[in-house]
Amino acid sequence: MNLEDFVAETLSQIVSGVKKAQKTTKSNDAVIVPYHSTGGNVDYDVAVTVVEGTETSGKAGISVWSIGAGVSGKSESSTSTASRIKFSIAVELPQGNEGPDLSSHTG
Repeated sequence: MNLEDFVAETLSQIVSGVKKAQKTTKSNDAVIVPYHSTGGNVDYDVAVTVVEGTETSGKAGISVWSIGAGVSGKSESSTSTASRIKFSIAVELPQGNEGPDLSSHTG
């Protein structure tokens, strides 16, 4: 998977997951990402490779590899360089509700 698709898919699934959690926990008076606190960072620490080879596919870019990723059965001459990169992306998550009214509770 290329880095661009990996970042886009990760962020999309995080936002979808937050919205789904907000819907499923609302009836239990739980608040996922409270109304007053919606920002945060998504931190990435990924291993990437750049492969230069004799096969010409017309595609260029950086690929994200998981630990133990397999190698395809293609026969080609190639040189690869692996690097590790870390970065953060600020994300404004969907706002949750105000939370349960606790003013009537004693304690």
